[in-house]
Amino acid sequence: MSSKKENDLSTEEVYTLLDEAYDFGMRAYYLFGGEPLVRNDIEAVVEYAKNRGFLTSMNTNASLLAEKASSLGKTLDFAFVSLDYFDDHHDFIRGKPGAFKEVIRGIERIQKEGRTRVTLVTTISSMNFDAIESMAHFAQDLGVGISYNAVEPTVQLGFEEGRTDSPVKAYGLTPKQLQAFYDTLLRLKLEGYPLMEIPHVLKQYAEGIPYTCYFPKIFVYVSPDKKIFDRAYSHTYDLKTGSFQDYFSSPLYKEHVTTAETCNICVRTCVRMYSYFYALKPLNFINLYNDVKILVNQKQQKQS
Repeated sequence: MSSKKENDLSTEEVYTLLDEAYDFGMRAYYLFGGEPLVRNDIEAVVEYAKNRGFLTSMNTNASLLAEKASSLGKTLDFAFVSLDYFDDHHDFIRGKPGAFKEVIRGIERIQKEGRTRVTLVTTISSMNFDAIESMAHFAQDLGVGISYNAVEPTVQLGFEEGRTDSPVKAYGLTPKQLQAFYDTLLRLKLEGYPLMEIPHVLKQYAEGIPYTCYFPKIFVYVSPDKKIFDRAYSHTYDLKTGSFQDYFSSPLYKEHVTTAETCNICVRTCVRMYSYFYALKPLNFINLYNDVKILVNQKQQKQS
């Protein structure tokens, strides 16, 4: 969902895009924003994607999740819910009174539907650096998974253009804090908390080991107005005048692949983890078993 609704694709245009993606061979549909739940047709879009054969997932701030849980709970496989603190301090971080209660209410409602697996997404900054371990406890008590992001002040300006007015330097982690962030995540994972990150990825982040990013080979990001954007969030290819077939066979796609491989700018553990899976690294598959258990246990808890 874009900031200008008039630029968004219509329901039928979204269906057509999903058809094109499926016919090209894609099998997972991940909605994020902005906030996807503000679309009036979001339940119909997710249902269409699921019936078409996609694995469906969504990143949401959960402000409207409770309201739409009964319908989404039938067709949404995974919900990644933004939550940055374990109490009302989340409201301060997000700048919205009542946001924490909305998140908890939304999670409880979607859990009652019994199908959707829930993972908290906690973005660590200077405003909640003290909550890294507490959020792992909180996720465990809720019976959900948790994944962490970090706000890094040294991110290149070009990487943030199109997403924010300026890099969030005032709230980013220092190099020392970023090191402690990865060290803490690795310890929590090894202690059995429901982190979705795998130990091998966390260990290599903590040790500062670079990696080859295969993100453009795994995901294609499409904006609400049908533009493909690359790892630096530059809107570089317009699907209104082209196609997935043309994009993936273009020099532009090859450039996206090449520049991503040695990028190492982002500090998102999920991107590194997906890249390791794509590269068929054995340690990732060994550790994946524990992450699958986190999701399976959610189902067992709902049934008990």
